[in-house]
Formats: sequence, structure tokens, C-alpha cells
Amino acid sequence: MRSRIPFLVQSCALCIALVLAAPAAASGDLAVEKASLAAAVQANPGDYAAQWNLARVLIDLGNQEADGGRKKALYEEAVTHARAAVALEPGDTWGHHYLAASVGKLALTVGGKQKIELSKEVRDEAEKAVACDPDNDRSHHILGRWNREVTHLSPVLKLAAKVVYGGVPQGASDEKAVAEFKEAIRINPQHVNHRLELGITYMEMKQFEAAIAEFETALSLPEADPNDARYKAEARENIRVCEKKVDRQNEKRQH
Repeated sequence: MRSRIPFLVQSCALCIALVLAAPAAASGDLAVEKASLAAAVQANPGDYAAQWNLARVLIDLGNQEADGGRKKALYEEAVTHARAAVALEPGDTWGHHYLAASVGKLALTVGGKQKIELSKEVRDEAEKAVACDPDNDRSHHILGRWNREVTHLSPVLKLAAKVVYGGVPQGASDEKAVAEFKEAIRINPQHVNHRLELGITYMEMKQFEAAIAEFETALSLPEADPNDARYKAEARENIRVCEKKVDRQNEKRQH
């Protein structure tokens, strides 16, 4: 149905393939921002905002890094600074959010049981982020994707989840995924990727007309994030796929 499945399903990655962090900047801008934030952290390790912002920038740099080893190292560094942020301000949303995001990204670079183990922390930290701030749309989005991908675990990953969780995590469902995405949209209705991922969830549920409506809404939104053009390209492709599915459904009804 789609090639990009970032959590657990066929790719074995229950994690955040697409971190819902601040909009990505150009690599040169990120390098400058990293240097500034690293200096701030070195001068004052107790600077909470500098710690989570450094984690955010390291994630963005990791996303742009082609070398696998360097990518993993950047994500590991991001996890370190996100953990430091959480330790400094456990009652604030952004430390937990970027810990969920960085752990999810790190999980993409490892395999098997470790990937599933890390996925548990992704869920736990995203839930803590939402508990700290129910209007954190990005963490609601993370939880939406987590619910969707857990619901569609492959048999191999279900076995791995049994070892890590004692079974497939209870309560995960496409319906909960839809609810999380809708909450993210309520909070931030202009975010293209919220609509894209809600549409993808409807595709998984074989509700293709509902999916098309979400993709069309995504295409109508202004581009505010550097990734939005890519999100919209995926929405266009998904509309094409869904329209074919609807045609087939209609043909079956006629027969």
C-alpha cells in the first residue's frame, strides 16, 4: 500500500522514521545552530532549553547524514541530550518529546529485539510529553503512528513484542491511531503531515474514500515546513493508489 512504514510493520521499526521536531533547516544552518547550542550546554549543562534544542538539531543532522555510522552517532548524541533535558525538567513536555523522537530515530539504526525494546521507550516518553502538555500535537502524532504500527505487527515482530512487552501491547488499535491524529489536527490544523498520516491510517483500515479526503486536505494546506513538498508528493501518490482501490471496490459491488 505504501513504501514508507517507519515503525514496526515490514521494516521492523516501531519508532519515528519521521521525527515531529521543529522544521528542518539547511545543513549549514544546522551546523551553526549545533555549535551554538553545544557551547551553551558546555557553559551551563543545566540549561534545559539548550539541552532539548541540541537534541532536536542533532536529530535533524542525523536525518540528513548519509553515512550509517555517523547517523547512528548523531542520534545517540541526541538521546544523551534529551535524557539530560528530562532529568533537568521532568515536568516539561519538550524533553520527553525529543527523547521519544531521538530514541525512535536510534531504533531505526539497530535490529531485532533491541529495536522493539527501544520502541517501548518511544511510547512511554510520548505519553509523558502529552501528560505534561495535552496540546503537544507532535507527541499526539507520535502516539498515532505508534498505535497504527503496533496494530499491524508482522508475525515475527509479534513474537519479539511478546518477549519485550509480554505480548503485543494491549489497547493499541487503528481507532486509537485515528483519535491521536485527529487530536493533533485539532491542535495544529495547518500541519500537512498530520493529515498525511491520518490518511495513511485510513488506507490501512481500507477506508479509501476517507483517506482520499485527508490527502486532498493535505494538498490544500500551505507549505510551512521544508518537508511539506515531500509530504504532498506522497499524498498525491496515495490518492492515485486509493482511487484504484475505490474503483476495484465499486467493480466488486457491481458484480
